[in-house]
Amino acid sequence: MVKQLIKVAEDPMVGRYVAANVDLAAWQVALVERPLIRGPSQVTGPVCLGCLKSITAESAVMCERCGWPMCSDSKCADDEWHKAECDWTVLRRKQKVEIKDFTNPHPSYQSITVIRCLYQKHNNPEVWAKLTKLESHCASRRGGSKYEADRVWIADYLLRFFKLDPAEWPVEEILRVCGIVQVNGHEVPLTDPPYVAIYDTGSMLEHSCVPNCSKTFTRDGHLLIRTAAAAIDSGGHLSISYTDVLWGTAQRLAHLADTKFFVCKCPRCSDPTELGTYFSGVKCTTEDCMGYALPNVHPSTNDPFDV
Repeated sequence: MVKQLIKVAEDPMVGRYVAANVDLAAWQVALVERPLIRGPSQVTGPVCLGCLKSITAESAVMCERCGWPMCSDSKCADDEWHKAECDWTVLRRKQKVEIKDFTNPHPSYQSITVIRCLYQKHNNPEVWAKLTKLESHCASRRGGSKYEADRVWIADYLLRFFKLDPAEWPVEEILRVCGIVQVNGHEVPLTDPPYVAIYDTGSMLEHSCVPNCSKTFTRDGHLLIRTAAAAIDSGGHLSISYTDVLWGTAQRLAHLADTKFFVCKCPRCSDPTELGTYFSGVKCTTEDCMGYALPNVHPSTNDPFDV
């Protein structure tokens, strides 16, 4: 029996995480994973709901069953991912969708990826169980402007537009799914515009601003995790970066707090010099001074910007 390269473990401090199950060499592929869910980004103009590529009023072909605009490839109307919103439109709304504005971000597309998650509840319980185990950070999101916007533009919209029964589809459950998509969604740059995908094991990879793995995507949208330049011993945690490693500490901390709801305390964020790179430093202008002025950021506190 071939031993699995990685395993999912649990820790009281970090929760579920991915660890090496064997010694992993540098640049080794550790994981290739199909998405649980894929769908358009929350803010997007009309896209084909099969291939997720941008479409125009001239190029769009309406799905014969539901009316959602698709591209000219006839296979897209039968795409497995399109089935969720197509079925809900036919069976619940019972009226075809009419999209008329193809030039601006369209509010109807904000809910598509959430619909595709909710659809699994009755149609694929195994996927639904995996989705609902993922972190939503609802407690941290609740009361914030994004949470309230999701209530209006996604939860209320879905209940009204698709004539859903609130007893079957509680607002809080819809908002929890919104959080799962926001916290665990990966931007996949394989189309224009990029789309969002949620992966099961891939969602449990830890964050580090000095990650020991990199992520990329195969042509068919599978997540590919590869170790970086250093080997990882058996039992070692695998990490990727949830933010842009080319940003300074203040920018990274702000982005992670706003989108992932935690304060990063990795070695790079905890070191004012960013591991001797002085990445956020400003060269002192005093003559003959070789020093750097560094930002006063404290990731060890609850508010890293409390200076």
